[in-house]
Amino acid sequence: MTRLTFPLVAIGFASLLAVQEPSLPPPFPRPNATKLLETQQIAVWDIVWPKGQPTAMHRHPHDQVGTYYARGGRVITQTDGTKRENMTEVGNLSTTRKGTTHIEEGATDPPLRAVFIELLQDKGPAAPAPDTSAVSRSGAKQLLDDDRVTVWDGAWKSGAGGLKYHASRDTVIVFLDAGKLRSTGTGSPAVSEVKAGTMRFLAHDAAETLEVIEGAPRTMFFQLK
Repeated sequence: MTRLTFPLVAIGFASLLAVQEPSLPPPFPRPNATKLLETQQIAVWDIVWPKGQPTAMHRHPHDQVGTYYARGGRVITQTDGTKRENMTEVGNLSTTRKGTTHIEEGATDPPLRAVFIELLQDKGPAAPAPDTSAVSRSGAKQLLDDDRVTVWDGAWKSGAGGLKYHASRDTVIVFLDAGKLRSTGTGSPAVSEVKAGTMRFLAHDAAETLEVIEGAPRTMFFQLK
């Protein structure tokens, strides 16, 4: 009888832990979230929070950073059932650490919208490439500079004095206003329109250079480390 007691107790204890710490899904994929890009380092999502449509309780397996391109409200429910409601403005910076667990639900119509970047690697390089892109000299404001990412927020002006962006680091660019963008360095120049929520990705070894040729759209640069 003694030999049977320990395994039964161990099994019971493991079952109790399983009840106390249920397996939770990741935040993505899910309804109302569209994948824009995935590389070995990142996954980029365009997200909308419709009013009255809560997500499942989920746990973030990766650090995450991003910004909002349409103003709106949201209710966050914690694991203990407490709720927090707030309004989020265009251009607010979002940072979510690995392990964060909650439910999200839209609270306004029109809904809150965002572009979020999952950092799929646990760590960046020990010595990331320096920023040689001149964003810091363009009048943009630095919002964040941590071990994972540097974030800049500013109006990307057109004209001879405007920023010509050539990525020294992998960079996710999120536009918060409308304008026209020209791409050079990969063949014939290409012109495209951007609007709130438009995302562009430039790899650090890409030949492409971007410049705004019409308007002065507010722009967020997420330079990855």
